[in-house]
Amino acid sequence: MEDLKERIEKFTELEHAFNKDFYKKLETRHAPHTLFIGCSDSRVEPETLFQSEPGEFFQMRNIANIVPREEEPDTHPSTVSAIEYAVQELKVKNIIVCGHSKCGGCAALRKLKDYKKKYPYTGEWLMQSISISNYIDEEYPDMKENDKIIMLEKLNAVQQLDNLMTYDFVRQKVKSKKLNLQAYYYDIGNGTVSVYDYDSVFSDIIKEITLKRKDFIEDNNNNNGE
Repeated sequence: MEDLKERIEKFTELEHAFNKDFYKKLETRHAPHTLFIGCSDSRVEPETLFQSEPGEFFQMRNIANIVPREEEPDTHPSTVSAIEYAVQELKVKNIIVCGHSKCGGCAALRKLKDYKKKYPYTGEWLMQSISISNYIDEEYPDMKENDKIIMLEKLNAVQQLDNLMTYDFVRQKVKSKKLNLQAYYYDIGNGTVSVYDYDSVFSDIIKEITLKRKDFIEDNNNNNGE
């Protein structure tokens, strides 16, 4: 904790002191241009990736950068409220969903049954993306496990664009060209960032995953009702 206190003191005495005018303006104006939906992973920071200044990015972060679908039976108001506020009140022009390499959440998805026993809350949250992991197993049974995880990390990011489009307030802004959606994949080791639009090379795969997701939810509901 002492180290953190020293960093705060350094910020106050140096960074803030030398940029008083900037922070005075920032105090009275909150107008970010982009909503950044990212993983909670401490290695993924939009300020570092985009070399941005305070005030540019409104951020919503969680395990595995997941956006709950509007039609999900269990709602997640904390996550959705951040998206709603950014789009409706702050009127951001862009939403970026950023996945990354060596994602612990995606790795956990590959062994979710055992993971849920140890971390029930996190496991339940990750269930929202289990259909992507299942799809990879079905379509690429001979793929090496490490390659499956990498594919899952990328597909999971793109899937969230489809999830965002289930909300009418997002869909209307996209259709009127007032809002842009993109998925990023950040490779931490080599520093590269891949960009995927909503209608990307993965779009057909995402449609198929969405259909299988609905079947999976219906089967689960039927089994729970028995």
